[in-house]
Amino acid sequence: MVHGAARRVLDDVGLDIPAGTLTAVVGPSGAGKTTLLRVAAGLATPDAGRVLKDGRDVTAVPAHERGIGLLFQQPRLFPNLSVADNVAFALRAAGVDRSDRAAMAAELLEEFGVAHLRGRRVRGLSGGEQQRIALARALAAKPSVLLLDEPLSALDPESRDDLRRVIRRTQQQHGLSMVYVTHDRVEAAEMSDRVAVLLDGAVAQHDTARAVFERPSNRKVASFLGSTNLIDVTVKDGWAHINGTRLPADGPDGPATVAIRPERVSINAASTLRLRVSEVIYQGTHHRLILRGHGLELEALSTGSDLPTLNDQVGVELPREDLWRLPTHDAGATE
Repeated sequence: MVHGAARRVLDDVGLDIPAGTLTAVVGPSGAGKTTLLRVAAGLATPDAGRVLKDGRDVTAVPAHERGIGLLFQQPRLFPNLSVADNVAFALRAAGVDRSDRAAMAAELLEEFGVAHLRGRRVRGLSGGEQQRIALARALAAKPSVLLLDEPLSALDPESRDDLRRVIRRTQQQHGLSMVYVTHDRVEAAEMSDRVAVLLDGAVAQHDTARAVFERPSNRKVASFLGSTNLIDVTVKDGWAHINGTRLPADGPDGPATVAIRPERVSINAASTLRLRVSEVIYQGTHHRLILRGHGLELEALSTGSDLPTLNDQVGVELPREDLWRLPTHDAGATE
């Protein structure tokens, strides 16, 4: 538990990171993501609770003795030092002999593809280059855990894509336990072994990326992760009844909320569920369709060229295997 100046920032957060895995922590601004990393790194002290590393309580252990590295959104390199000396500085802090620092710094810079910059000052380097150097410096102390606080958010799309692969490869090659904070849902799904959704200072769900995205634990998680299709229904005899139409539904009879991701919704002329196309929005790699009717508003994504036009009445297919009934305690809940 952590309190800020006027409110509780983290509340009863329990997050277990399996050794050698990458866990992405996602959540909106103000959810407590950065505070969570600062507590884990030893830069903030919790009002209650403990930080355990390999089963050992390190809550009172100073940050520099925890064996935990931290990479920030901004590289925070020393502008008065060369690229090589920025990495060597971390090696000196880690107790590496002077005679070994240059070779080890060169090796790390080579690993991250910036060895050709070793003699340059960091001022004037691109954001992507600076983050590669910062990553090399973070690994110089050989941490067993590396925390990353939105390290790619200030980069251009091409550099982001490149650094995503570098970070994931680094994590796997070094067997690091990584916690990667991001507000980018695609980034979280692409990079991680597991995803933790942090909402209102608490972990709302922590599971594999596929489970979190396709089997959300409640409406807030579903909405945040892009499951905009949340349908309140009444289930009877295996069918969800909605304003004169019905959908297949598992589970007991009674009120329920079912979710389906937009990419799982398809246009199928044979479907008995007929909805009107009220919007067609081109988004570069696909079209987003807004479909309305029977008191429903659904979103679908289409990558095909055979698109319906505005105001068409189309058959809409919601495959049973892609419909997810939210846990009973959340059915019909409002956000």
